[in-house]
Amino acid sequence: MNTIKAIDGQLFKKLIEASLNWLRTNQQIVNSLNVFPVPDGDTGTNMLLTMQAAYNEIQNSEDNRISTIAHDIAQGALMGARGNSGVILSQIWRGFSRGLEKVDEMTVKDFAIALDVAKTTAYKGVVRPVEGTILTVAKDVSAAAKNISTTTDDIEEFLSLILETADLSVKNTPNLLPILKQAGVVDSGGKGYYFIL
Repeated sequence: MNTIKAIDGQLFKKLIEASLNWLRTNQQIVNSLNVFPVPDGDTGTNMLLTMQAAYNEIQNSEDNRISTIAHDIAQGALMGARGNSGVILSQIWRGFSRGLEKVDEMTVKDFAIALDVAKTTAYKGVVRPVEGTILTVAKDVSAAAKNISTTTDDIEEFLSLILETADLSVKNTPNLLPILKQAGVVDSGGKGYYFIL
């Protein structure tokens, strides 16, 4: 089995399509967890609409540079952001794109840098960041990515390890945000981000 050492724009487009489809499959799960900041049951829908807008921007692109595809995703997510979760997700994509400026193919090290800039941009995009939300999951994933990128150059291995971190981070959200513990749920935005990853 060949290991994947780098992701170009077209492979990234396929990954984004897969993320969109998996989020769509799990949209109702994410909606059912939605109690913070308002229990309106639409986090999954809002994240899905934001991801759909992002994907629409790249759907017909033939560009091979990941920097171009990431930039277009960020642009689509920004223009199509819905609700709090969609706005934060669009900030994550904005940062991710910034982290990949002038990169043609994304290695594990590039990926870790992009996730770090994504986390920082998302935190800056929120007036009063709250721990136990998608922001915490982005922070934990970023920290793990930095460490993992020093131990492997295999993209698949890297992704599966940051996914484990995202899962643990989501499961820990009720310990950081009392309203989640009271409702007996994990954070919906964090869970949505997990499905995207």
